[in-house]
Amino acid sequence: HFDLWQEGVYHRDVSSPNLMWRKDKEGNLLGVLNDYDLSSLRITQGPQGNERAGTVPFMALELLTKEGQRGEVGHLYRHDL
Repeated sequence: HFDLWQEGVYHRDVSSPNLMWRKDKEGNLLGVLNDYDLSSLRITQGPQGNERAGTVPFMALELLTKEGQRGEVGHLYRHDL
């Protein structure tokens, strides 16, 4: 997730149903973040309609405030976690 964020890809819905993992032959755990239907790109100009999207129990409280719902709260890395 952090690597994607640094490259300008905002997932916007990091939650347990969107995580998959498996163990390789050496027993190392490999994880994958999936379900990018609510994601956006930093370079996209103007509202896309998904700025305050996500799985509500996993959303940052700031985004659930009146200001957040009006789009007045900037999207931060921690909002996806």
